[in-house]
Amino acid sequence: MPETKEIFLGMDIGSATVKVAGVDGAGDILGTPVYVRHDQYASQLEAARAALTRYLGQFDRARVVGSGVTGSGRELFAHLLGGALARTEIFAHATGVGYILRRGMVRDRSGEVLSRAGTVIEIGGQDAKVIVFDDEGMPVYFNMNSICAAGTGEFLVQLAQECQISVEDIGPLVAQSSSPAYVDATCTVFARRAFRHLTQRGVPLEDRLAGVCDALVKNYVQNVLRGHPVVPPVIFQGGVAANEGVRQAFERALGMPVFAPPFHSVLGAIGMAVIARDTGTGLGDTAGSGWPEDFLRGSVSSRIRYCRGCQNSCEVTEAVSGAGDDLRVIDVFGGRCEGAKKPGHLSDEPPARQMPYVVVRPKTPVPPARSRPRRLARSEYFAGIDCGSRGTKYALIQSTGHGYEVVAVGTVPTAGNALDAIGAAAAGLQQALPERARWGAIGVTGSAGELAYHMLSRPAPENADCFVSEIIAHYRFARDIVPDVGTVIDIGGNDSKIITTGGHGISFAMNDKCAAGSGAFLEAVAARFHVDIEDYGRVAMQSRVPARIAGRCAVFGETDVVHKARQGFPVPDLLLGVAYAVCRTYLTDTAKGQNIRLPVVAQGGAFLNTALQEAFRTALGLGPDEFFVADDPRLVVGAGALGAALVARERWETGWSSRFWGFDHAARAHFETRTLVCRHPRCGRQCPGVIALLSDGEPVAGYKSVDCPLGFFDGVITSSEEASHVASLLGQTAYKRA
Repeated sequence: MPETKEIFLGMDIGSATVKVAGVDGAGDILGTPVYVRHDQYASQLEAARAALTRYLGQFDRARVVGSGVTGSGRELFAHLLGGALARTEIFAHATGVGYILRRGMVRDRSGEVLSRAGTVIEIGGQDAKVIVFDDEGMPVYFNMNSICAAGTGEFLVQLAQECQISVEDIGPLVAQSSSPAYVDATCTVFARRAFRHLTQRGVPLEDRLAGVCDALVKNYVQNVLRGHPVVPPVIFQGGVAANEGVRQAFERALGMPVFAPPFHSVLGAIGMAVIARDTGTGLGDTAGSGWPEDFLRGSVSSRIRYCRGCQNSCEVTEAVSGAGDDLRVIDVFGGRCEGAKKPGHLSDEPPARQMPYVVVRPKTPVPPARSRPRRLARSEYFAGIDCGSRGTKYALIQSTGHGYEVVAVGTVPTAGNALDAIGAAAAGLQQALPERARWGAIGVTGSAGELAYHMLSRPAPENADCFVSEIIAHYRFARDIVPDVGTVIDIGGNDSKIITTGGHGISFAMNDKCAAGSGAFLEAVAARFHVDIEDYGRVAMQSRVPARIAGRCAVFGETDVVHKARQGFPVPDLLLGVAYAVCRTYLTDTAKGQNIRLPVVAQGGAFLNTALQEAFRTALGLGPDEFFVADDPRLVVGAGALGAALVARERWETGWSSRFWGFDHAARAHFETRTLVCRHPRCGRQCPGVIALLSDGEPVAGYKSVDCPLGFFDGVITSSEEASHVASLLGQTAYKRA
């Protein structure tokens, strides 16, 4: 019969991951530690069960004789696991580091064994911390990040998903970078916006990712270290320590070696296993009873209740065992006061929800009819491209005199490369355009619209091709389908905007710093629960009551979703709650100070989500005729591209001609962008981050992030002086105008 392994078990229940490790009575690590992400399972509870099952499944016979839990979920799971020890993450990680150092597992670059740690840097999924030790190995300083995730692994995971790569690919890609881009490190939202802006400018992926690693480290230094001296040697642990790009960024920022030791991702769990062994406790009343079989069988779990003791109506979590008449409450967590622990105050039903009140103004007058064109487009084709940060949309229409038909609308993922996305959109338009079609003109809009304009058309006076603002493009199409439109609400992947009409034209506002009121928030939460974004509405509308999700910030919101999932909220309630949170954020931030005039036209891919439609109609108290969403999904997603095509048609009808290069040129030419540092002897300044657009190796346009006294890098290259200067920066000896 196989020998029974007596295991001292340690678990680290984090906000994004579960780690399990064990040691024997001699302190040797048993088996292989287990590391799983919550988003691979329906809930944190299921993730913990899966991690335990996987770990204990390595042994033919095993008996847990002691246990300890750390991490953000330690209090609940200490009860669910039958009286396990609960210790803070600082204590657990310090113990884990001390364990591997005493065992000689960490070596410096010369191969010498490190006997002590001066500073421990720990970065996990949503948490980051620092521990500084004195000469005797005692912690003398520690600190953790705030609720912001900009200095954590979740930020890297989200960017990897956006770029359609695995998070493990980031390190090797960063190693290829020759010129790391600058990325704002203030917070997750700012960093993501900076990353997407660089995407639209065509900055290579490896340079953007290198900039992200530098930004993550800068955020950590500012918000976790907070000016405290870093004592060498520096040990880097947590899941992010596997990223070589981040480790090297720390070395650059700190000016000293940084070591990622063995077991760096599970040191908190190892630390708790060692603590359980050293104290000889951690099983409570279950010692010798076959723990953790009850937990693994699912006879212990958690449920959500609602406190009716006061107007706060707090949500609380009950740790329970058994079921039906045998249900026993082990403990109660959450709530702002002790009243939440009184059974008489708790109910299964949530309090009634009050939605924010928004002023709704009377209908606006129907706008005047268009003036008579100089020439009427009768059968010409007009195209539009909307270059968004997440998706690039294209549309093709054919005029029918005073009307038009929508021939094609398509979307290609921007996927971190605006140049390729624009080329793919042009290819989609070419495929949809019939042979021997009468060409009209093309309009472009969106965050990379200027780039697209210079790739597809020759800028010139009276050019029917145009680069038009997103506000004009979206309003132009909304007015076409609802002539008396009063308000346009557009919510896309990363941006949201409101356009309202009045007696003095139109006014507008856009979100400027947060993704909480955009479709990216919906997508991130859907991905966390493995729900296809196309199924989001269907799943969310199964909700009995939407969960109350913090929506003032995307970071706060995702953290709140994780917290409530850990408490046991059903997935439909969480999804519908997020839709309401996006609605509230939009109405209180993007639409702040704007009068909502009827009728409202909703545009943007987020409004394909029926849960978001439901949230807005409920919040505003509007019916389908007052809050209009087109039945044809193409008209919802492609509104910006269709509006740009309509603007191009109007310019063509004034008598102007298209300067479109042609689809063959768009497909044949090789476009690329180069990030440069501009130094001009006549200027005397040094400007990093200017960008040159090259066609077949020759510069055709430039873009800058600062004002240039010489007028350089301000669009298409028109002067020989600028052409020669850009060529010299590129290291070229000759320049031929395209």
